[in-house]
Formats: sequence, C-alpha cells, structure tokens
Amino acid sequence: MTIMNDKKPLFFRILAAVLCLCMLTLPGCSKKEETGVTVKKHIETRNTVTMPAEDAKVHYSENAQAFSEKAASSGFVELKIDPSSNSFCILETSRNKIWSALPLLDEIASGEALTSNASTVALTVNGGTDIYILNSQDNSVAYGTATYNLLENGAEFIYDIYTDKTSAEKKVLEKSDIAFRVKLKVTLTDGSMYADCTYENLSGNPDAFIESVEILNGFGAFNNSHKDDFLLVPDGSGAIIKTATYDESFEPLTFGVYGDDPSTGIESDGTAIVPAFGIKHGDSAFVALIQKGDAVASVNADKATTVSEYNKVYSSFNVTPSVYENETVYSSKSSAANEISLCYRFLSGNNATYAGLASACREQLIRNSVLSTKTVENSDYLPFCLTLTGATKNSFGPFRYLNKLTTFEQAQDMLIRMKNKGINNVSVRYSGVFSGGLDSKNIENSRLLTRLGGEDKLSELFDYISSQKMSLYLDINLLSSSGSFNSGNAESITKRNSLYTPDSLLNDYTGNISSARKLRKISTLSDVVATVLNNTKNLSFSGYCISDAGNLLYSDFSHGGLLREDASVQIAKSIAPLSTDHSTMTSTGNFYMLKNIDTVINLPLESAASESGSYVSVPFVQLILHGIVDYAGEAVNTSINSNELLLKYIEYGACPHYEWNYEPVTDTTETDIFYYDNTINTAAEFYTKANEALNDLRNARMTDHYEVENGVFCTEYDTGSMIYVNYTDSDCTVLGAVVEARSFIRIN
Repeated sequence: MTIMNDKKPLFFRILAAVLCLCMLTLPGCSKKEETGVTVKKHIETRNTVTMPAEDAKVHYSENAQAFSEKAASSGFVELKIDPSSNSFCILETSRNKIWSALPLLDEIASGEALTSNASTVALTVNGGTDIYILNSQDNSVAYGTATYNLLENGAEFIYDIYTDKTSAEKKVLEKSDIAFRVKLKVTLTDGSMYADCTYENLSGNPDAFIESVEILNGFGAFNNSHKDDFLLVPDGSGAIIKTATYDESFEPLTFGVYGDDPSTGIESDGTAIVPAFGIKHGDSAFVALIQKGDAVASVNADKATTVSEYNKVYSSFNVTPSVYENETVYSSKSSAANEISLCYRFLSGNNATYAGLASACREQLIRNSVLSTKTVENSDYLPFCLTLTGATKNSFGPFRYLNKLTTFEQAQDMLIRMKNKGINNVSVRYSGVFSGGLDSKNIENSRLLTRLGGEDKLSELFDYISSQKMSLYLDINLLSSSGSFNSGNAESITKRNSLYTPDSLLNDYTGNISSARKLRKISTLSDVVATVLNNTKNLSFSGYCISDAGNLLYSDFSHGGLLREDASVQIAKSIAPLSTDHSTMTSTGNFYMLKNIDTVINLPLESAASESGSYVSVPFVQLILHGIVDYAGEAVNTSINSNELLLKYIEYGACPHYEWNYEPVTDTTETDIFYYDNTINTAAEFYTKANEALNDLRNARMTDHYEVENGVFCTEYDTGSMIYVNYTDSDCTVLGAVVEARSFIRIN
C-alpha cells in the first residue's frame, strides 16, 4: 500500500511533465514557435562590404566574337556563351542584334573608365553582423568558381559566390564561412528566353542568408541611344523613359510589384500592378515578364547621365524579408521565394514599340493562365461605373455614429434619374452597406445594414437594376477590418499587428480620419469566402466587388502565416468561388488576381512619377487588358482636372466612373463633389459621347497607341477603328478630319 502511494505521485508528475511538453509543442501555444521571425539585437556593425574585382573587365564581354559557343536556338534567336565572363548573349538572327547579359567592351569609347557593375546575378547577404553586397562577376568569376553546363535547349550557369578569395580557395568550408551557390538556367523556347534562378547555402552557416537577389541587372543595358529608344517601366498604367532625351536630374527608380508590403514597411517609388518591364534599342526590343517571385519583386530603372553610365531596367527580389530598426534586425525565418523565373520575349521592326511589347506580354500572361482567354461580351450600351456609399462613420466629439448617405430606395431613385438622362447601362459598386458602413468590420461577422432598407429594399433595387440590364456589385473587404478577426490577425515582421490605412477621398473630403485597419491571416481566407457565400446567399445582387484584395498584398509573420509569394497564390485561389454564378469586380487590379474578374475600377490611367520630357505615361496596362475585362479609372468627379481626365478615359478606352452619394456630406451643397446632383448632367453628356466612341470596341483588342504630334494621341483597335484625342487648345487635322481642341474623334 505504501509502495503504491509512493509511485502514484511520481507517475502523475511524469505524466504532467509529458503533457506540459506536448502543450509547448502544439501549434500556437509557444510564443517562440509563433514568430516566424528571427530577431537579432545589439548589432554593433552593419557594414556594406563590396568585394572589388582585381580586373573590372569581368563585368564586360569583349565583343560579339567573345560569344564563341552556341548553346541553343529557337525561332529567330540564338543563345551564345562567353566562357571568359561565364555569361551569355541573345542574338536576333534576323537583325544581327545582340542582347548581352554584360555590356560589350568594344562599345566603350577609348579612354573611358570602366565603371559597370553589371552581373548575371547579384546578392545582398546578411552575414549575422555584416551586410555583404556580392555578385557573380566579382565573387565567383574573378575567383575561378564559376562554371556552366550545356542543356538540350540552353545552358545552366553555376556561380559559387564567396566573400573573399581565401574562402573561395578552401577545400572544405567551415560553418562560419559565407558561401552561396546560385544556378541560373537560361533556355530558349518558341523564340523566347527563360531565365530560372535557384540558390543554396554552401557552408550551412545558420547566421547567413540571402536578403535579396538581382537577376541580369545589365541585360540589354546601353549608352548609345537612338532617337526612339526607351526603357519601359510598370509605373501605374506604364511609362517609358526616353533615353535619347537629356535629363541630368533623373534619379534611379524602383517600383514594388503589387505595391509595398505593410508588414515590413519598406517603401518604393511607385506601384507596379503588372510584373513586366522592357527595353527598345534601335529597331529591336524585348519585354520581360516575371513569372515566379513576382510577389516579392521590384523593377528598377536607371537612365544614363553623368552619374550613371548605362540605360538599364531589371528586376530584384526580396527573397528574405528583413527590417532594420536601430540596432535590431527582424528577418523572416524562411525564404519568401525559393525559385525565380522570368520570360523574355523579343520583337523587332514595326513591332518594337511599347504597344508591341504589351501584345507579347498579354499573350504570355494568357499562356501562363494569369489572364483569362475570355473576352468582354458586348452589350447595347457602354457600362457606366458608379460607386455609391451606403453609410459612413462620422465623429461627434469622442463619439462615432453611422451616417446614411445613400439608402437602397435613394439608389433606385438615382438610377431612374440617370436612365432618364440617357445613362442606360450602370455597373453599381455599392460600398458601405454592411456592418460599420464604409469603415467595415470583418466581413464574416457583418450583416446588411437595416437602416439602408434591409433585404426587402435591396431586393426591390435589384429587381429594377435587372429589368434595366444593369449590374449591382456589393463591395466587400476580405483582407482588412476595423475590428478583430475570428481567426486571428496577421502580424508584421516586428510581431505587432499588421495595419493598413486605405485611401479614402470621402473621409479626406469630410474631415474624418481614415482609421488603420487590421489585416487578416491569409491562410484562413478560403473559409472566410465560404462564410461570405453562405451569409449572402439570400441577398439580391449581381456579384461582388472584392475591394481591398485588388490593391493590397502583404506577408503574415504570425504562426501559420504566409509570406507574400504564397499569399498571392492563396488569394487568387480563395476568391475564385466568388465568381461562380456571380460577376466580379475589383479595385486597382493587381494582375495576380485578375483571372476571375470581369470589371476593374480605379485602374491607373497615369504614372505615379511625375512626367517630364524624358518620362512619359503610356497605356501599357490598358493595351494588355482591353477586350479581356471592362475597366475604369478614378472617379471623374473627384479629379482635380476632370476635363482632362475625361479625355484620358477616351484615349485609354476606359468606361466612365463616378463616385456619388444621394445625401450631401458638406453644408455647402453646391460645391460638394460627391453630391450626385452637382455632376449628373455633365456625366450624362460625357456618357453619350463615350458610348458612341467606345461601346462597340469593348471586346476589341487595343493594338497601337502613339503621339501623332505634340499633345495629340491616337489609339488603334484590331477592328480598324482609330480614336484621336487632342489635349491642346488648337484644332488639329488628321487624315483629313479635324480634331477640335480639347476633344476627340473616331475614324473607322
């Protein structure tokens, strides 16, 4: 009996210890397991260590004859290798044009200093306390640790990259050494070049990791500009940098693909909604499309000046997100992209234009199943995109209350008035109709606002909209919320809640402060979409406007979270069921989630960077999308220069877009830009003209765009139609027809 009493407490103590150990290893129970982030404090040094080559010529290829080995050919292009620099070039056989991975020495003027830092691969490596800026030429080719292998349709370039020659000469690496192997596979298929990059830690040093990778940062770089040469960058709608136009003030630009990541706080110069870039040099051009790693990519461009020797545009990849705050560095425990892939397509002659590059990009995006093969279905009338706000939160001292701006009955009255004025096809994006109004709470707990009329009045509104062959989209925020999420919030790299403050012109206009919204764990999105479908199954509407997901992409560093590359895949997969038996709309239009989208509003119609003589906005995005989806730009009535924006709508083939409320939001009704009665007449007048010019072109491909003369532009379609837009104060004659000042005409 005594023995049994002695053993029983021991047994329970062991059992308790085992249970505690199990509890500590359960997902979500241990704070250490939740982080997904490595935190290093008290970093005393953060040196940028650049390893200079003994001979700067490793950053160049001698001349065309240096590419002595032909590796592959496809169509009108050949892949040729320069063994001395372990690099390559693409030869366009029809034009004898060389696109070299490194600049050619014989194109450098005699006596000029060699300043190129071009490389096939460049790395930023975190070594624990130091940051190393390394590249394939200085830290592999110069050390004799670069090789290549021929493949059936190309070649694989292998670079063992070290911080110094001593490490490179070691037969056996130590755990403290910093060494990485980068493989760049370059292949040709169907006349296109594919560049695929992978990497590994050679020494196994647990403190060393690659922060970022640059791929082919000198490919196609040049300094001998012809008149029409340009760099194509994905800034907003797209922009070209005219390399022959002198601009000493030009500064290098960086565009974050799909916008900046609010979970890291790292900012770029602008947002790229399409992961593409290109170069035109002479009568040849190429466009590069980032196929893998796009969600962690940036596009970088520089123009030749007295400071920078070359015109170049290339991509870099933030493969291991890291943020430095004072003496603390926060780094992701895992890589955000284990493989990087780009496709380069080559064009020449009349196709070597930004319109030709857009056409090639569109074809590749469809081939990759990023864009749909469907085309827009024409209707009797051009869609008029209308954003309505149901309710918004206003402040009164310390209190906040819900303010009705457009009830369902009022929305119907507005649509009847629009119909009477000749606006016959309206696509209504109805925002602020769920709990919290415009400052919406998480959508899975939200309900339709009864103060707007409830389900019965919504049904009456939809009955009218359906009878008039219009559309009604209920606006939902899937990723952000003014409250907390049932399944937990995403965490930033610093282990705080990830926050996002949306742009709200309405809030800015009324003086309300836009609140920072919490972000959802993207791994739970599929379940949320299923809940939304169930909660809205009895409501009457045409489809969903997936609002925030069109312009917001972030990493989640909480336990079970997803980094940006995986997050983009998960979002695209999760929202697909919303398009089953429903139409779908989104705002801004990041390309990774467009396959199941029918309409995009707030699509950029200009660049973010200021235009100049050498920097010009172009409709690169519109040239890709026209005919696949309907799209509209920012709301006309919210623009500072609405008259010029209306012309831009016609030039870029966009549907009209206005943002209205039935109730005024300011005391001075006459100047309230959101009060529909102030602009409905001018909107109706513009709609009539836009409908005549654009409606039967909705499913047509936009095939070309160019400036006819200063301030006069032409947009061509595959139907043979041409639309001329004149932004100047003087009439212009084209093809025997007069384009009046500040106006447009269509010629078939």
